[in-house]
Amino acid sequence: MLTAGMKEHRGFTLIEVIMVIVIVGIIAGLAAMIISHGVRAYSDEAARSDVHYQARLAMERMVREIRMIRSRTDIAAMTTTNLVFTDVYGNTVGFDYTAPPALRRWDGAAFNNLASSIISFAFNYYQQDLATPATGSADVMLIEITMRVQQGAEALDMRTRVFPRSL
Repeated sequence: MLTAGMKEHRGFTLIEVIMVIVIVGIIAGLAAMIISHGVRAYSDEAARSDVHYQARLAMERMVREIRMIRSRTDIAAMTTTNLVFTDVYGNTVGFDYTAPPALRRWDGAAFNNLASSIISFAFNYYQQDLATPATGSADVMLIEITMRVQQGAEALDMRTRVFPRSL
């Protein structure tokens, strides 16, 4: 009920409007921070997943082809960064890492990229006891591959051992 001389006022004062704008701005800023953390976590996981995929693919390819070495005498070169051999089909296959990128050769052709994000890999060769390093191709029973893959700040180390079928 209005008394004499009083008018009914409807609406918001300038202070109330400013307070609402400030509160909505604070809430929007907090929401933006939460969303940006989620987007950053997603991007980091996508980079880790890509690094893992490339490393696994390169490692599986090397393992598959090394298993196909025809015989010990068909290993043409075996250093820590280079392995060249003849497979059971008579093709010359090789892997080389002297500087990025890691390289793969098939049937004597020029080397091609194995994977773009490999920053190092090494071969170790072992004798029948699986502990003593092999000194020549006639002694090789096991080949160990160690690889490091990096993309941006994400890095992954992998290692596997391969028993070539024919050795």
